Amino acid sequence: MREKQARKGPSAAPLQHRLREMLRAQAEALQDNAIRSGGQVSSEQLESLQRLVALVEIGDRAQPKPSRDRLSLIVAVAATLLILSILLFERRDSTEIELEAEVDQLSFVVPAQELFSESLNVSALGASGLSRIQLPRAYNQEARTLTSPQSSALDVVLAATTDSKAQGEMNLPDLVLPGKTHLWLQKTTLPRQYRLTLEGTALDLRANVSGTVQVSLAGGTSQQLTFVSPKPVIFESGQRSVNLDLTLSSLPHTISAMPMRIEDFSLLRVEDRQGPGGAPVRLVSTILSGSIFFDELNGEELKLRPREAIHLEHAEGEISFLQLKDDRMAVQFHGRVRGMRTGSIETGRSLMPTWLEWLKARRGLYLFWGACIYVLGLIAGFLRWLKGV
Repeated sequence: MREKQARKGPSAAPLQHRLREMLRAQAEALQDNAIRSGGQVSSEQLESLQRLVALVEIGDRAQPKPSRDRLSLIVAVAATLLILSILLFERRDSTEIELEAEVDQLSFVVPAQELFSESLNVSALGASGLSRIQLPRAYNQEARTLTSPQSSALDVVLAATTDSKAQGEMNLPDLVLPGKTHLWLQKTTLPRQYRLTLEGTALDLRANVSGTVQVSLAGGTSQQLTFVSPKPVIFESGQRSVNLDLTLSSLPHTISAMPMRIEDFSLLRVEDRQGPGGAPVRLVSTILSGSIFFDELNGEELKLRPREAIHLEHAEGEISFLQLKDDRMAVQFHGRVRGMRTGSIETGRSLMPTWLEWLKARRGLYLFWGACIYVLGLIAGFLRWLKGV
């Protein structure tokens, strides 16, 4: 115990320093004597000097290691744990994905003017949320314009008749969406019917009609109009969103105006089930099946369960494929997301790749760093060899 205290005492370092000074003085004195005597050195003096050298070496070995070595070790271990923690648990801010899924609803925003669909044949068309409807001149009626009251919007249903000699036909011409238009597309419960909801400004909506068409307005007014030649029915949107209920003539139908640049891509819908106690609004998944492929992880696939809630944050990219089927839609999306979670927003699990997964997928990076370490090792060995020469 006393030895440990003596080593740790404040006099250990000065004593060792005094021994070194004594060794230096005796070595210089012995060298002077050797020069004066023509190289003659007594064995007693040489042995005394060697014993003093040995004593200094023993003192050096007995000295405790500097505290900075222990501190350096602690810093190195802490830095290693910090780096490993970042690699294992820290997730990337953004990642590139490809999503292939079958859904019953999707929504997105077009950042700039885009062509959503080319000419689309429909057997019935319902439109709601309109401020004005321009009906063209028909065989049995002059052209007229219907305007909505200030307190409500216009709703209309156009249906092509099949029990007349002048069989009705309808189609939607190219649907061009202005920039910043928010679009929702969902499958309804009726056969071959999809609801297209548009929220934006300066929407150019029209339908080309020919033959006999049943026109039904909200409030019970209904009549058949016969158009000898194709004529456009023009819809003007109000301040609120516009709903178009499209009953397609045949399915499946592939939307041909693809790819299309989009942002804020979402596969969630707002469900408001008001019960006796007023149930709160909640987000429900629209996914029926599908997969997510991580481009930065060499195409690693994540299978999606039916109705699995996937929250995509700031999803920007393009829809490369969109097909309408009898009871669902098939969609392919490729783009970059700045966040992705599964489950609820509060307690969900992040699906963003960790830095370790990202590094693991980059084998070329491993080769680069391995080569750098090898070259640095060669340089360090060469410099050490030069010092020893």
